[in-house]
Amino acid sequence: MGEGMTMHAQPGDRLVVENPVTGVTRRDGEIGRLHHDDGPPYEVRWWDANEIALVFPGPDARVRPVLGREAPAKGPPAGAPAAAPVVPAARPVDYAASDDDVFFRTAPGPTTAGAVGSDAAFEVDHVDEATSRGRSVLEVGRADAVGAPEMLRRLQERPHSEPWAGGARPLWARVALTRLTGRRIAPADR
Repeated sequence: MGEGMTMHAQPGDRLVVENPVTGVTRRDGEIGRLHHDDGPPYEVRWWDANEIALVFPGPDARVRPVLGREAPAKGPPAGAPAAAPVVPAARPVDYAASDDDVFFRTAPGPTTAGAVGSDAAFEVDHVDEATSRGRSVLEVGRADAVGAPEMLRRLQERPHSEPWAGGARPLWARVALTRLTGRRIAPADR
């Protein structure tokens, strides 16, 4: 960014820091909070470490606006490499299903806990190779922390409720069903 140029961003925009020689992305994160209306520093949640840092972007940084919002008038210089598209993250979780809800457990702080308070997708797949049958189900809904002591007790007492990956995972979240899609897998006619 040349002398006197100001980088403009809004909460939710991506901050991508690229290697100036190769154009390879070194850091990628989401801008959470602005400290000034006219530019940096920004509070950025770096996706590779799931940490929040106060960042004064240098010349190797680019702001990528949220999809659906126009880019700032002063964008990256012509020929600058494009950042990778934003893609959802998939994480394995311990879960329990009940009626129209799915509950999952995690630890505070990791990326999975970041889904609490926002829309989330939950997918379960099962394939039986011996019979060439299976199913794939995708549930979409809002993920909210479970705080009711009675519900937490019931979830803790379910069979197989201990985390399979080990470690403390005290946070339970509920994904309330708003959309359900899926399909059954059956052998092809021969």
